[in-house]
Amino acid sequence: MQSLSVVLLLFLIAVKAQEYYVPSTIIPLEFSPQPRVVNGEHAHLGQFKHQVSLRQNGRHVCGGSIISRSFVVTAAHCVKSGGKVIPASQFSIQAGSVVLHSGGVFVNVAGIRAHAQHSSNNPAIGFDVAVLRLQKPLTFGPNIGAIQLAQADPPDNAIVQTSGWGYVRAGGPISNVLLYTNLKAISRAACSRYLRSVPNSIICLLHDTSTGVCQGDSGGPAIYKGQLIGITSFVVGTCAQAAPDGFARVTAVRSWIASLAGI
Repeated sequence: MQSLSVVLLLFLIAVKAQEYYVPSTIIPLEFSPQPRVVNGEHAHLGQFKHQVSLRQNGRHVCGGSIISRSFVVTAAHCVKSGGKVIPASQFSIQAGSVVLHSGGVFVNVAGIRAHAQHSSNNPAIGFDVAVLRLQKPLTFGPNIGAIQLAQADPPDNAIVQTSGWGYVRAGGPISNVLLYTNLKAISRAACSRYLRSVPNSIICLLHDTSTGVCQGDSGGPAIYKGQLIGITSFVVGTCAQAAPDGFARVTAVRSWIASLAGI
């Protein structure tokens, strides 16, 4: 997924020489003016009823997933600036629509908790997770619903779906319609061909060179067997490159999310 977002290069990371091309940069999928998925398929209404658009001052910046009527999970870097959490009053969500800024419902965010171990300066540490409390509960129906938090990681080579409104290719443009694509789960050992260190808080998903996540997709879901297994966090190198995409591992933060959301 690729979106119209400004890519903030936070740091350079050392990588190991392998038989594969190893990119040398990790790029967090930062706020995007208007975002999308690279070469994804158009989602139909109700297909991803947990998916929300996270908006800052009315502008789409990231994705998110509904986990209960009153709580949404997204990426920590979506709600932070300069290492600090941005006031909740700047944020709202759009739920129940596959079209940005049109249809569904819009609900303000009342509170934000970003994981304490997340580092804005070092996305490779992981824990890129935040829990949003909504100002009023959502009404569930055919197009709006919660997704369960996974209790186990997908096996290697499992097909995982991800969705979002990010760039359709590196540098844009965006799509106003929600897109989705399939990724493949890989082991931490396989991922270490691209990253020197792969902590337990990160799950790597591999894509074809023509697909993947990009700016504007941050905070969105990675789904296996109908459960949330990852939260979109960063790309290695540039979007849709021959390298895995990085996601916050839900099983590593499941108890923390559940305790905040009361689920």
